[in-house]
Amino acid sequence: MSRLLTVDEALALVLARVPPPVAAAEEAPLEFATGCTLFDDVFADADYPAWPRSRVDGYAVRASDAPGTFDVVCQVPAGKAPGDRIGPRQAARIFTGSAVPDGADAVAKQEDVEVDGARVTFPEAIAAEENVAPRASESRKGAIVAARGTLISPGVTGALASVGRASVRVARRPPVVILATGSELVPVGDEPAPGKIRNSNAPALMSAMWSYGGWPESLPIAPDSRPALDDALLTALAKDPAILLITGGVSVGDFDYVPAALADAGVERVFHGVSLQPGKPLWFGVRGGTLVFGLPGNPVSALVNAALFVRPALRKLSGRADVVPEMLVATLGGAVGAGTWRRKFVPARTESDADVRLDATPVSYSGSGDVFGFSRADALIVVAENGPARAAGERCVVVPLSGTAR
Repeated sequence: MSRLLTVDEALALVLARVPPPVAAAEEAPLEFATGCTLFDDVFADADYPAWPRSRVDGYAVRASDAPGTFDVVCQVPAGKAPGDRIGPRQAARIFTGSAVPDGADAVAKQEDVEVDGARVTFPEAIAAEENVAPRASESRKGAIVAARGTLISPGVTGALASVGRASVRVARRPPVVILATGSELVPVGDEPAPGKIRNSNAPALMSAMWSYGGWPESLPIAPDSRPALDDALLTALAKDPAILLITGGVSVGDFDYVPAALADAGVERVFHGVSLQPGKPLWFGVRGGTLVFGLPGNPVSALVNAALFVRPALRKLSGRADVVPEMLVATLGGAVGAGTWRRKFVPARTESDADVRLDATPVSYSGSGDVFGFSRADALIVVAENGPARAAGERCVVVPLSGTAR
């Protein structure tokens, strides 16, 4: 038996066979652009903020006059046009987001001062620009707000909206065809007979592909029969998708017909089998401009393979600047067992605390067929080949599962 590829070797082979991005764009309303890839650089249409802005509710003064007592000479609610002015030993009542009056260069929080009618006392000194966002401190007019190739996440959407972009040009989503195989499968809306299960893989992969930036389409289930599988593959390949995903039938069982059927359909095999857990039977090949992934039938294995290999391929097809998802450092919220000869990916739930520390806690699940346990995960803890067991509180590396995560 030949040596299985490592995860890194397999990913390199996948990315090497991804064709150049198609130079095609479409206009998308901003609220529906999340998960797409920006096709053009977007520039700031003005300075942001356009005037010095208060970060807190409080009182604006000249920092050089504090500490001391000041006359409150005006009030500046949020939304009031800039133009108020204060002089020496004067203060302005101000609110979060309000324009700081001319003459003032600092804002004290309201809980840090003493108010007596129209006078306010600053017991302590205050630094210049304290609690003030200076003009153009967030972005200058003409600066790039979001570069071509950027994934449009909710945060990017907010930035684009702030510079007046109600719609943006995005890279056209690569078409993805999904074919679930297995005589045990029935459509989601059917009541399974004894020995049957609902087809959870196709809807789960549809969701994943959409979040990863693809345009997915699901075909009818193909039973474990060579004639039926051959017909289904011809139908799928005739659609000329950028990516074809086949789930089930890729291992070495008596009814695992997919590898032979793909070969007969003219798909060139690049590799079959990767040293990872779960998802070892992964099959990958190409036909023309179509990338073909044979994913295991177990739902967790299929989704892990999709996150690790299909997501980077989609990113490269879309012209993304960051092809491989970022790995994050986290603190374990529970123990993780030692690694084996295969790289292991443990489903986990992540949380960030007030100090922005990322915690990753393994979810309770019973293996690669447990879609219910996996549904609680939003990341994968990476356990290196032959890595040591780790206890709660130790550091680990995680791969986010979200499509809009870095």
